[in-house]
Amino acid sequence: MLGEMGLFDYLQIIRKRRTVISIVFFTIAIFSFIYLKSMPIVYEAVATVKVSERKTLGGLLTEWITTTPGDPMASQARVAKGYPVIERAVKKIGLVTKDMQPQEISDIVSGIQGGISTEVEKNTNIIKISMIDSDPKMVALIVNAVAESYIEENLLEKNTEARRVREFIQTQLIELKAKLDFSEQALKKFKESGEATGIAIPLQNKLGDLETEKAKLLRVYTERHPNVIRLKEEEDSLKEQLKSIPEQELQFARLSRELEINEETYKNLQEKFEEARIAEVEKASDITLVDPASVPSTPVSTRGAISFVAGLFAALLISFTTGFIIEQLDTSIGTIDDVESYLKLPVLGVIPYLNVEGEEEEGFINRIWRMRFNAKRLDRMKHLKAQLLIHYSMASPISEAYKILRTNIQMEIFKGSMQNKIILVSSSGPEEGKSITCANLAIAMAQAGDRVLLIDADLRRTSVYKIFGLSKKETGLADILRGSVEVDATVKTFSDLLMGELGLDKTLSYPGIDNLNILLAGSIPQMPSELLGSEEMRNLLESLKSKYDIILIDSPPILAVTDPVILAPQADTVILVYKVGKTARNAIMRAKVQLEAINAPCKGVILNNISREVEMRSAYYYHYKYYGEKKEKTTGHRREGT
Repeated sequence: MLGEMGLFDYLQIIRKRRTVISIVFFTIAIFSFIYLKSMPIVYEAVATVKVSERKTLGGLLTEWITTTPGDPMASQARVAKGYPVIERAVKKIGLVTKDMQPQEISDIVSGIQGGISTEVEKNTNIIKISMIDSDPKMVALIVNAVAESYIEENLLEKNTEARRVREFIQTQLIELKAKLDFSEQALKKFKESGEATGIAIPLQNKLGDLETEKAKLLRVYTERHPNVIRLKEEEDSLKEQLKSIPEQELQFARLSRELEINEETYKNLQEKFEEARIAEVEKASDITLVDPASVPSTPVSTRGAISFVAGLFAALLISFTTGFIIEQLDTSIGTIDDVESYLKLPVLGVIPYLNVEGEEEEGFINRIWRMRFNAKRLDRMKHLKAQLLIHYSMASPISEAYKILRTNIQMEIFKGSMQNKIILVSSSGPEEGKSITCANLAIAMAQAGDRVLLIDADLRRTSVYKIFGLSKKETGLADILRGSVEVDATVKTFSDLLMGELGLDKTLSYPGIDNLNILLAGSIPQMPSELLGSEEMRNLLESLKSKYDIILIDSPPILAVTDPVILAPQADTVILVYKVGKTARNAIMRAKVQLEAINAPCKGVILNNISREVEMRSAYYYHYKYYGEKKEKTTGHRREGT
């Protein structure tokens, strides 16, 4: 991870990604220069207005009737650049005329509206109205027109609001006057009848006062409060007294009380109506102009050196960021030193990436298409067989690569020991070339005179039979473990290769191939892991040790299935194949950790698919260059993942 790197590591990344960094830097720098050159000089004009809260009776009544949520100043700032304000402003300065179509007017208003900015100054009730344009006189004219139009719109809205309040109160007065007239007529008729003297009026009024006072107390206290209890007792006492009074007297008292309330309400509403009429006549706006906009003399943006330097700094920052991002997205391990330092395992050999003889290089678009849709080549069998060492000369780069691999294994792992015979070859995931690497390593070791047995222990996706041109229907390891066949009758020898698809000429032309025996996977079992972990498998390997100098086991990928984890403890050495540029570093590290968890003897790594762009140690690089420089175009080898 980048956070765990030192200064030298960062410098190495910059050196590695210098091409990308340079391209991004110069591209952004050039575009920044062109943009700064083409950017026009603009000016900014600013006007400020003050929003005053004048609370008239009409305004208070309006607030009582309706509530407006949100920040009032933010709302006013939005109103200041609203469509009605801008439309009034453009008409004021003559940007639109009466003969224009509505759509034309709308386009002009929308254009000006998009350029106007409004902002509330912090902790004040002042709104700043600003605009940026290339014409200093026009921008000042527009901003001042917007400020004036905002004041006028506010006054118009205020008058409209006052009129609505006045009309509302007037409607209430008419309704209340009707109620008042009705109460007066009812009381007048009752008095003329002479049926009541009015003795219940004081009691009724006092009862009403008690109920009002008790309601106020209950807003603060409970019904158990002494004052509430006292009022309730007085109220009950008055009600008892009223029960002894004739019904005519009670009705007369109620009518008198209702008339009194209606008269008081009507009087108060008349006062509010007069105040609303006065407020409607007033023409003082809540908005006042604080500072009008002046014609700006200094532009707010220039094409000077400071802007260009800022562009260069941004280009530098983006280019380095791009380089590090690409490095982070590249989760593979690209160099031998990286592999060895990351895995703490030696690199035993590198297998070069070359083109198959007679085949044209696959284009970039075709590779992307194949990766995107997971397409497989129709001639996959042909490519797989073409990777076998016997198709290449003894001095070819691919042959020399396996000779170096064989030598490193003998020197760094075996070290002359006769006990280290069983080598398990695996990988972290599929399609890394472990099977073809294991097959070619077996041929290289057989060529050195060792008696070699290649066991295909991939009982799920067997491929060794394809590589050597043998029949899939042949019996093999699974059949031996089941006890259905004997080992000697199942192992494929030199004669079987002669009779297979490789043919007589190819087989005889490669020396040492007669030292190689092959044990195929056999019929695919339903539970391969159980067979590989059985006592029969351990006994089989022990018996084969006495017959062969080296036993190579081709196993499935470690992270895909449990089979290699079961087989690894039975081997003397485990070697991982890593396809450079394909597999993430975390994957191969997880494979190593799984092997360490079971104490498997993981001794090294084979790098597959090495290209010229991969930084290698000098010994491998000069070997690849020396042997491959002249023959690269005529004889090649593309590593297929198997």
